Amino acid sequence: MRCLGVDLGGSGFRLGVFDVETGILCSKWEVIAHEGDTKPSSIVPRIRDSIIDIGWSGPIGVGFPGVVSDGRILTAPNLGDEWMEFDLKGELENFHHGIFTMINDADAVALTEYSLGSSKNQNGTILTVTIGTGIGTTIQSDGAMVPNLEYGRKPHPRLEGALESHISARTRSEEGLSIEEWAKRFQEGIEFLGRLTEPDLIVLYGGIMEHWSDFSDLISSEAKIKPARFATEAGALGAAIAASKL
Repeated sequence: MRCLGVDLGGSGFRLGVFDVETGILCSKWEVIAHEGDTKPSSIVPRIRDSIIDIGWSGPIGVGFPGVVSDGRILTAPNLGDEWMEFDLKGELENFHHGIFTMINDADAVALTEYSLGSSKNQNGTILTVTIGTGIGTTIQSDGAMVPNLEYGRKPHPRLEGALESHISARTRSEEGLSIEEWAKRFQEGIEFLGRLTEPDLIVLYGGIMEHWSDFSDLISSEAKIKPARFATEAGALGAAIAASKL
């Protein structure tokens, strides 16, 4: 089965059509950076243009950077409050013809990894951590997902502000941290998340994983830690997988 997946983030969006059973990309891979503001009126027309460019008509899944429920956007911390009044399903209706779903973007990554990647068919409690503009967190227990956790927005256990404001990839870039300096901070974060979730396996995902060989020995947990199998396509693929289950 083929479905189109959209990975919408704070800095841009990515989309493509996937064979959801194999994870193979079956279309052009669109990567579009946001220009100017991040309001729906600025971003959605560009998503529509990208879908037209691919020539897609069929099931669509969207990974969204916030809390979503029953196709409704409940929070949008990295995009703005206007999204909470926006009907994305309705705006894209000409393309999906009613087969549409939207899930949290970090949950989409976890779904990809459990279906086809590093946590495939793993039993027990799996914590998937998406390290990007913020920190996304997903818990799966024997495959059952607890959606929209967003533990990265919890207060840091020791410092002022949210956990993600100290350990995200964006923070590392903004503060000019070395991999070693960032890993020290991330270790404190992974210990905090471990106490909250008591996982058997931790899967780490995000662009910073290109440095995995440099920091894998600098972090530890009572749970096994594994890098995600999939790279930039994981969010869009997970959203496509979610759409295929409708």
